[in-house]
Amino acid sequence: MLDILFSNPFIVFVLGSFLLFYSSDLLVENSIVVSNKFNIPRFIIGGTIIALGTSLPEIIVSVLANVKGNSGVSIGNIIGSNIANIGLVLGVSLFFKNIIINKNNYEYLFNTFWLMLITVIFYVIILNGNLLFIHGCFFISMYCLYFFLHVKYFKSDDNIDKYRGVISYAIIKLIIGFLLIYYGSQLFIDGAIGIANIIGVNDVAVGLTIVALGTSAPELLVSINAIKKNESMIAIGNIFGSNIANIVFAGGISCIVKSIYINTDQIFIYSSIMLFLTLFLSLVIIFSKKIYKIYSLIFTSVYIIFIYINFNN
Repeated sequence: MLDILFSNPFIVFVLGSFLLFYSSDLLVENSIVVSNKFNIPRFIIGGTIIALGTSLPEIIVSVLANVKGNSGVSIGNIIGSNIANIGLVLGVSLFFKNIIINKNNYEYLFNTFWLMLITVIFYVIILNGNLLFIHGCFFISMYCLYFFLHVKYFKSDDNIDKYRGVISYAIIKLIIGFLLIYYGSQLFIDGAIGIANIIGVNDVAVGLTIVALGTSAPELLVSINAIKKNESMIAIGNIFGSNIANIVFAGGISCIVKSIYINTDQIFIYSSIMLFLTLFLSLVIIFSKKIYKIYSLIFTSVYIIFIYINFNN
């Protein structure tokens, strides 16, 4: 019976998606408990811990896909996830409420600068046709510098008190979350590749859409809940931090483990959409006092166009 179920790629994909969703939620919730226990500042939770937790599906899926020889899924997942985080996650989140930008809070500008810098560098590198070991080391080094500057210059004593819990249980749940996210990623990749073979879609297209959408689900839920609770810092920090983490960890670790060779003609339009959305959002944050609901229409429209181009190219 189990052999029959696991031979169906659609069932495998759904099961993998469920495990990724559940394990990501487990990791985010208990990362916050641990961070409160050790008094880690609030801004780090939104921009780094939660962002990294919600990006773990992208990271593990991309690394495992590249190891299995499906580099198209790996690179497509990174590009597609970053597009989904802005076009879909932020677009849908803005439907609920405008996001007010505090111009006196220089953390917005700091994160905006780093997101633009890392995205532009990633865009230039992939258009050269490969991601090599040296590129992976460079991206990891960039993140270490980003994290160091973040901690050094932006401090807060705020804590998310509602997440307080027993530290021992939180650590056990974190371990369970890491195990589930690993096995969920394995099933997710196998199911996605199986579906691609059935419907005749190449692995890059699958990575850009099905895989990217599935691995972006944690960001979507975290950001919507944060904005509804007037925690715009967590929502924006999650999206910015997740996009940075997708590039430096999903891309960086993947090419450290195994070099990625890219068909630039195949991904040029998609990487350009990723760059456009990143720069557009950055300009809005730099020059506007709010990210208005009207931008929801713009972001989601670009995402819909991206999906349409992907399946009709």
